[in-house]
Amino acid sequence: MLEATVNKLSACLAALAALALALMMLHVTADVIGKYAFNAPIPGTAEVVASYYMISVVFLPLAWLELKNGPIVVELFYEMGSDRAKHLMLALGTLLSLLFYGTIAWLSWAPAVYAWQIGEIVEGAWKVTIWPTKFMLPVGLGLSCLALVIRLGLILAGRYSLQDDTRPQHTEPI
Repeated sequence: MLEATVNKLSACLAALAALALALMMLHVTADVIGKYAFNAPIPGTAEVVASYYMISVVFLPLAWLELKNGPIVVELFYEMGSDRAKHLMLALGTLLSLLFYGTIAWLSWAPAVYAWQIGEIVEGAWKVTIWPTKFMLPVGLGLSCLALVIRLGLILAGRYSLQDDTRPQHTEPI
């Protein structure tokens, strides 16, 4: 039940991140065309790109990446280990990621609430309301924590197969 809910929520957030990426591309393209073709750039583009699009693209798909085993990993010792050692390394890596994401999510919650309470804006060519974007960090990271808790539970219960690890396998040394 929890796993299915986390899967659906993470897919929705990843879709929102993909939409934000497409909108950022269109917005910046329209701004550049407006600036150089018509001498009329779109006001507030830099603020919207930095405060909405980039934050969305970075933090919303984190849980989806964790569920797909997509984060960047360094397999320096992993491939040399036995199956037991690999399980231990996966458990340790998952636990450390959980602690790291959880700490950042927890630390980002209070500033998000404060930004909401004061109605935080950024002033540039336009006044852009940015308090909603402050919640993307704790939401994206919090959902990532749930994904990591699920993975850690599977690893500790012995139900996480090393074949579930869908990272690309290299056939030749890089």
